[in-house]
Amino acid sequence: VAADAQEQTMRTIIDHLVARNGDYRELFTTRRTYLTRALGIVYQLPVRTRSGWEPALYPPESGRSGILTDVSFLALHSHPGRSSPTIRGKSIREIFLCQAVPPPPADVDFSVVQDSSNTAMPTARMRLSAHATQKACVSCHRLMDPLGLPLENFDGLGTYRARENGAVIDASGTLDRTQFNSAAGLGQALHDNPLTARCLVSNVYRYAVGRNTIAGERAWMDYLNRQFEAQGYRIPQLRSEE
Repeated sequence: VAADAQEQTMRTIIDHLVARNGDYRELFTTRRTYLTRALGIVYQLPVRTRSGWEPALYPPESGRSGILTDVSFLALHSHPGRSSPTIRGKSIREIFLCQAVPPPPADVDFSVVQDSSNTAMPTARMRLSAHATQKACVSCHRLMDPLGLPLENFDGLGTYRARENGAVIDASGTLDRTQFNSAAGLGQALHDNPLTARCLVSNVYRYAVGRNTIAGERAWMDYLNRQFEAQGYRIPQLRSEE
């Protein structure tokens, strides 16, 4: 399942960006994907193909939309046996928005967050709210948790759930004052946020030249971002511009 999950996301990316020459931002909103029977069990979706891959669509009622709701992202950015809104939110900030999040102080007490059997605080949102009262934690958790909590309808493996410990999960969140109430809303917010495309341009450029950008390249990066937008956020055109 782990190997198939990685391949699933790669197939989705190649199909959307290369075969379809699609808008990069739609990777966060598309319901197109690929499944094997092993993955179908995790996603609770029927797969006709006995051995190998087949194209599929996440049903609207599945709660899934875009690669952030793929098992590859959800399971990788979780703790063993339980989800982690903080790790998921941190990963979104760093991978897709190119924003650095500082590490936690060495003496932080994580016991409240880790106690997933606490009946007084049955959901991760409740436990994080109590944890974030620690002054050393507040500023960073404000960056991470509002992006990770909308993915709480998916457990540590990435399987859908409506409740945690019997309590209904609140999947609301925010990104730069944009509010949403689901994983699909998070995907749309990333699609619409200008930093998402700028981060991709920066990453592609750094990969191409083998180093970080420097101050003297700011005008060139601005030009690449304008061209990327003008060309419909399509990767092949961005590469040709480089």
